[in-house]
Amino acid sequence: METIEGQTFLMSYDKGGSHFHDLHLRDCTFDNGALSMVKHPKRMSRVRNLRLSQCRAVNSMIKPCIFEDVLVEDLSTNPILLVWASFFRRVTLRGKIGKINLNLVPEAFCTDAAILDQFAQARAAFYAETDWALDISEAKLLGLRCEGVPLHLIRRDPQTQVILDKLGRYRGQQVLDQSFAQAFPVTDSVLRGFDESDTQSMLLTASLGAPKARREEEKGAIAELRRLDFVEE
Repeated sequence: METIEGQTFLMSYDKGGSHFHDLHLRDCTFDNGALSMVKHPKRMSRVRNLRLSQCRAVNSMIKPCIFEDVLVEDLSTNPILLVWASFFRRVTLRGKIGKINLNLVPEAFCTDAAILDQFAQARAAFYAETDWALDISEAKLLGLRCEGVPLHLIRRDPQTQVILDKLGRYRGQQVLDQSFAQAFPVTDSVLRGFDESDTQSMLLTASLGAPKARREEEKGAIAELRRLDFVEE
């Protein structure tokens, strides 16, 4: 495995169809760049057997890309890393991880039914052959929104990373006592948005990389939801 250390990749744009593999990127910065800038699944770049350690993503994004056998340790994101319609197989997030949004669609506000159908079919075929997708069980997340990844294929810490399912044990924010909203306003707002959405299930994680007050509030909220038997095991 080749090691690349201490480099800054400034305004680096991958147009898709690339294959990055057998690399260890350490103490590197990705500044105003984009990976796999494609709009169709057949053009997705691939990242395989890669380790990312103590790196930073600044004003950068990942468009539809395939990740396989990847380890990410201590990743800083500024202000947030947007990931669009990417597929994951045996990808581990470990240590302190900045804010990440894993989006279902290939680009913001995508409404093209044909393109969305192509990605839906490619996603289903990919995960049908995947033993597990993501392992976040040892990640100190600053914030994670997860769409498009089958939740049952995510390895997680059941005490701080839980699944809510409207067809399962989750009974809705409206049935919670008013004291829940007072004690856990951030999580209460998240649950309200979940209830109003068409999404059937969601991953709820405590922001263990956040300042203490927020961290403890979110941990407390998850503990209370577990006590009320609102979460899936």
